[in-house]
Parts: sequence; C-alpha cells; structure tokens
Amino acid sequence: MPWLPVNKTGYKKTMKSEESAMLFSALIHDPKSALSYAYDENTLHLRLKTARGEVKEAKVLAVDPFNWIPRGDGTPIYDFDKSSVKHIAMVKEQVTANHDCWFAEIPDINWKRTKYCFVISNDTEKYQIGSRSRIPYSEEDEVLYNLSNYYNYPYINEEDLYKAPEWVTETVWYQIFPERFCNGTPGDERDVLPWGSDALDGYDKKFGGNLAGIIEKLDYIKDTGFTGIYLNPIFKSPSSHKYDTTDYYTIDPDFGDNETFGLLVEEAHKRGIKIMLDAVFNHCGFHHPFWQDVLKNGINSRYYDCFYILDPEKPYYTGELRNGQPQDCPKEELNYRTFAYAQTMPKWNTGNPIAREYLLDVAAYWINEYHIDAWRLDVSNEISHDFWRAFRKKIKTIDPEVYILGENWDNSYPWLQGDQFDGVMNYEFTAPVWNFFGTEEKGALKLHAKEFKEAISSLLTAYPKHVTNNLYNLLDSHDTERILHVVKGNQDIAKLAYIFLMTYPGTPCIYYGSEIGMGGGEHSNRQCMIWEEERQNKELYTLIRILIRLRKEKESFRTENFQWIEGNASADTIIYKKTTPTETLYVVLHKEETSELLSLPQELIGLVCLDPISASEVILGESIELLPYDFRLYTVKHG
Repeated sequence: MPWLPVNKTGYKKTMKSEESAMLFSALIHDPKSALSYAYDENTLHLRLKTARGEVKEAKVLAVDPFNWIPRGDGTPIYDFDKSSVKHIAMVKEQVTANHDCWFAEIPDINWKRTKYCFVISNDTEKYQIGSRSRIPYSEEDEVLYNLSNYYNYPYINEEDLYKAPEWVTETVWYQIFPERFCNGTPGDERDVLPWGSDALDGYDKKFGGNLAGIIEKLDYIKDTGFTGIYLNPIFKSPSSHKYDTTDYYTIDPDFGDNETFGLLVEEAHKRGIKIMLDAVFNHCGFHHPFWQDVLKNGINSRYYDCFYILDPEKPYYTGELRNGQPQDCPKEELNYRTFAYAQTMPKWNTGNPIAREYLLDVAAYWINEYHIDAWRLDVSNEISHDFWRAFRKKIKTIDPEVYILGENWDNSYPWLQGDQFDGVMNYEFTAPVWNFFGTEEKGALKLHAKEFKEAISSLLTAYPKHVTNNLYNLLDSHDTERILHVVKGNQDIAKLAYIFLMTYPGTPCIYYGSEIGMGGGEHSNRQCMIWEEERQNKELYTLIRILIRLRKEKESFRTENFQWIEGNASADTIIYKKTTPTETLYVVLHKEETSELLSLPQELIGLVCLDPISASEVILGESIELLPYDFRLYTVKHG
C-alpha cells in the first residue's frame, strides 16, 4: 500500500493500493547498473523503466546529500538547502515490448556525490518513486526532500569509470580467417567442412593463405575503407582453425614467422589500420608443452594445477592417439576440463599463479614487441572475472589505448563496468537483425518491424551509452552463417542489413568476403576469399564502401542518439533517426517484397535534405514511393 511520511522516520497510510491505476510492479531501477552509472568524472546517467504507455511525464530530483546551510538566526543549526535540488525532466529514450525507458543526465556533479528520486505522473496520478517507498506526490518539504527515501550514488571515483580507447568508435573492422583469405582456390569439398575439421589440412597448406598474402591485400582493405583487422588465431597450432595453441609466442609456420607478422603490423599502421589478435586463453592445444609435461609427469608436474584434472588415479585422456592427438570421446569419459568436450583443448586454470603469469606475459609480449592494437578474448565468459581484472591492469599499464574485446554471446554488462573489457562481440545485436532481415534464428520467432524495434530498443537500454558506442557489431563471423545465407541469397535484403549495421552505434565489423557477396551456411562459412572480380558482387561492394566512407565522415552515422519514428508504414518498414548537435540522419528501410507509397511522418514533410549516397539535394513531400526492398537516407543540417 502507498505510504506517506509524516516526519523523517515515520509513515502513515493515505490510500488503498487498489485505488492506484499505476502498475508499480513494472517499475525498474537499480543503482550502480546500466540504469544508474557515471558517464564521466562529473556526470551521472539515470534510467527508469515504467509500464509501457502508462506514464506521461517523468523527472529526477537530485541533490548533494551534504547540502546543509546555516539557518542564519544566530543558532548553530543547519537546514537542508532545498534550493540546491536539481529538477531534471526525463525523456522517453526507448520503448520495449513491456516498458517505456526514461532517461536523464545529471551534469556538473562537482562534489562527486548524489542522492536522487523520481517523480512520475499521468493524467490522474502523480507519485514520488524512492529507494524504499513509492508515495503520492506532495509539495511538503518533509515529504519531497526526505533523503532517507532517495537513491544514493555515493561517490564518482575516477578509477572506477568505464573508459575505452577513443579510436574504437570510429573504427570499421574487417575479420580475416587467415588460412582462407589469400592465395586460395575455392573447391566444393571445402565448403562443407564441419567446424574445426582438419580433414583437408594438406589441401589447406597447399592453397591456404598466409600473412604475406594479407600484406599484399592491405591496399584493398584500406581502399574499401576498413581501419581495423581482426585476425583469427595465428599462433603455432596443428589445426587449420588454430584455436588449439601449441606455442603462444610463435606465429604458425603455415602463416609465416614472427618477422613477417611484425611487417604486417608495420604496413597496416602505415595505412591507418589497427591490428587485433585472437587470445585463446580459456584453453590450449593438446601439444602445448605445459600439458605435455602433465601427461608425462602427472601430479609431479609443476604445471599440474595449471589445468583441471578430475581424477589423478585414472588415465588422463581416453582412447588412442592419432597423429599425436586424442579423438572425440563421450563427455562422461573426460578426465579433465576442456573447451566444450574436446579432448584436444584442455582448459587453463587461470587462478593458478603459473598459468596466470604465463598468459598475462603472452598478452604483454605481443603489445610490447609488435605493437598490436587490440585483443579479442576467445570464450571470455568462461574465464573468471578475477583473471580479466588482472588482464586489464596488465594491458592498460603497458598501453591504455589497447582495445579489449570479449567473445560473449549474451548480455555482458558484468564485464563492462570499467574493470575488465572495453567491448564484447555484440551477438545480442546479430540475433534480432537476423530474425528481422532474414530467416528466423534457430528456435526463435520471426520478427516483424514492431518486434524488431522493441528488441533493438531493449538492447540500446541494456548498456550505458558510452559502452554501447564500443560494442563490436557484426552480421556474421567464422562462428555463424554468412548474412547472405541468412537472407536466402537476396542481395537487396542484405543491403538493408548493412545499412542498419553502418548506422547503428558501436564499432562495426564485416567478415572477409561478405562485402563481395560470399555466402555460406553454418558449416560452409570459411571458404577461400574470392578474388576473381568477375565472381564478385560489385553492386553490394560499392554500397558497402560508400556506407563505410559515410560512417567515417559523419558523426550522425555513429552516434548513440537513436530514435524510432512512428508512422503508418507497412509491417516490415522501419524509420529511425540519428541526432547530433549539427546534423540529423533519417533512415527508411523497406523490407517488403512489394512497392509502397509511404506517407511520411510530420517531422519529415517539407524538409530540405541531402541524400548522402548520391550527394543530391532532396525536398521531401508528404510521401515517397518505395520499391521492393528499397531504402532512403537523408541528412539535415542544423542551424
């Protein structure tokens, strides 16, 4: 039942709960979370979620809890300075399936501390929402400024702030699976290999790519517009995928040598291209010397506790070795922890001092000796937070501008609070994009525009704004179907997906070959790059190249200030805008197989715009004609 304070410690009943129409059970706010976070040294961001469509207005009352001033009557008594309370209107940031998400920024918190509450209202009711109680709104000072019912952000400590390298948000990544990128000759037999298969290793070594080949293609990568390269593992390993590392300090001979890698970094940097390596620190390969020492010496090995042996009295691996490698076995027979249930990949115990020091030294080595710009952390969510905190301290001490990217497939806020990662691979972005633009993800529902907008709105409010700007957004990767496969080969729909990718906040990535129309399902996504121009989709490539250029040139393509525009469009047409202080970008994506005469929302009618793709001026009328799978981009300058 709602309660109203009669003094600073007591409460009295004012009304029965059934008299309130507000759905208080839908209210969501948590201090020190993605709903309450320090944006910088002097700024706090607050979010409040309310039942969808229920609240008409929301505001924040915020104050320094120590703002007491002398009464001025000659007595040594201090009164609370109610004039110092900030009243800040909240804006409706996003609308999800169940909630309206309200946002406010509290600036100029010079003394670093804040207490706050919310005031929400609709046509008939108004409530004060506090940390302990929600009460009918009152103008009485003892009620409105009762700080015992305020949420508390005790202090903005600078060492706790989330900070990522500034260059990340302006980077467009190109992911390269090195063994398939250069000098390859595609063959049908390669396109059906299961993940991790080495059945054609001999073929791979004859035709596969290498670092020298990547160096030869750096001009192509630069000319396309990419400013970052993410390389799948390149350290010494017996497999083609290289996720079973034997030697973390040595480039695999199939790709070249350390000197060649150093030249790759040097040449990439000359072209303004960053280099990100894959850190496989969850597990190593069966041939890693530490693991081999355990197999030889058992519990007497100094590396025994670097791994997780389940029963030292039993054989450590199951079955016979073939080419020095154990084969798959039932998971019930495994006697050590592994990546998935692969006997070839024993899991590191990163809590062990020897293993920890070794892996941290590896991470430091490639920064100190070869000046890499970023680490992508494989299977990062299965490694302890404690290790990643140590990892960050080590890396950022060497070079604070190194980007730390986790391979997390789910919501990852616990890793993104300033003490571990700078970003994660944003598969939470990939899933709704697939389910809207393409076929449904396995086990998921097909999304239409309404559900898609709700899903994206939920994602946009799942992280602090500056974290969203550093998430690594992707349509496909070496672990997924390619986007052209997802959209069943329809290049026009693929274009729409790429437009959404390149106008969404974060740091986007394109998987090698997807820019020229390479397809491939879950088990055929690592084909050799197609270099013959007559086999490339030049129309798709040209659009992607333009989009990358526009994203680099225009802040409106990159900004996190993203809002949907409602209209009377068909079920699969979406309109949104991206706003900066100097420019607004409007995007219309028509994912329909039929034409449509789209009546424009009022805010677009009569605007004098620039079509950034054609660089031509457009004056918008009351409607535009959209062909099947059509799109429009318009920019409007302010002032």
